[in-house]
Amino acid sequence: MLFAENQVVERNIDHLPAGNVLLLDLLNDDAIAEFSAQRSDINWFGFTPYVDTHQLNKKNNVVFGAWLEEEQVNNTKFDAVVIYFPKTKLRFDYYLSMISKHLNKDATIYIVGEKKGGVKSCDKALESYCDVTAKLDGARHCMLFTATFNNHVCTKTMEDWFSTSEVTVEIEKQAVTVQLVALPGVFSANSLDNGTQLLLNTITDVKGHGLDFGCGCGVISVALAKRYDCSMTAIDVDALAVESSNRTFAVNNVDAKAKPSNGLSAVLSSGEFFKFIVTNPPFHTGTKTDYTITEQLIKHAPKMLKRKYQFWMVANAFLPYPELFKQHFKYVEIRNKNKRFNIYYTGRSS
Repeated sequence: MLFAENQVVERNIDHLPAGNVLLLDLLNDDAIAEFSAQRSDINWFGFTPYVDTHQLNKKNNVVFGAWLEEEQVNNTKFDAVVIYFPKTKLRFDYYLSMISKHLNKDATIYIVGEKKGGVKSCDKALESYCDVTAKLDGARHCMLFTATFNNHVCTKTMEDWFSTSEVTVEIEKQAVTVQLVALPGVFSANSLDNGTQLLLNTITDVKGHGLDFGCGCGVISVALAKRYDCSMTAIDVDALAVESSNRTFAVNNVDAKAKPSNGLSAVLSSGEFFKFIVTNPPFHTGTKTDYTITEQLIKHAPKMLKRKYQFWMVANAFLPYPELFKQHFKYVEIRNKNKRFNIYYTGRSS
């Protein structure tokens, strides 16, 4: 079953030109396989920064990374690109900058996304690359736009898109300053969100080697490494987050490493064990509430933790995590909370 956005693309598949077509930030379904069966005159390619989507589609000419490099697609130039509108407008700008280097003259650009996801505003971002943007279709709460590339190639590289900022947070009565380096659309890229701040204000005396699940730009790992002189493994499904975290770790000179992971796959396969786990996990897929990934974390955490351990998590108070913890741990406490967030803790000291 295709996601709604791809159902809209499929409705208009005859509109796409023959030749080389790239699906940029494609969704986690079988769209390329299904589209290929309908349009054999198109050479289909895909690019995704998300490791789970890549694992599903790596047999379908889909490449993975934080930035599309020419060698990844054998220097192919594209006659059309379908861009799946991302969660943030700044990441959309990033994608346009990146893809402009890979388009043929007068290529067709398509943008598809959910109406409530902000896709209606895509025409403003496209002004530098297209003279006119037109709505092609609207269905299943989604919209599809089309435009002709005006052959403006952006000179920015990935390096030009990193932003830097500084945050200070209190951990056990000690102020810790973190230098952040982040690419567009990465969580906590330029400031400390309220949930992460509450989590770091609450954590006490972690030791040894820890896991930062859903690391974003790496702020949690750095703050804990600086405060407690611990080492960190950080994982995230998003290649831009992994790239951002590793840059953040380098500028803060801490013992931490980030790697891409589909859920816990990277650490389960490595056989690593941790003295503690800390997380501000995602609970959305697109614009829909989805806490499946956190369910998997809570389920598999016991097999990754050492005998003496701590597990700290911040989450929106309305999410059903207490019952999930009780299914896999002997107990769970709410160590702190405010109007929006709960800080969950479980551990063993002997």
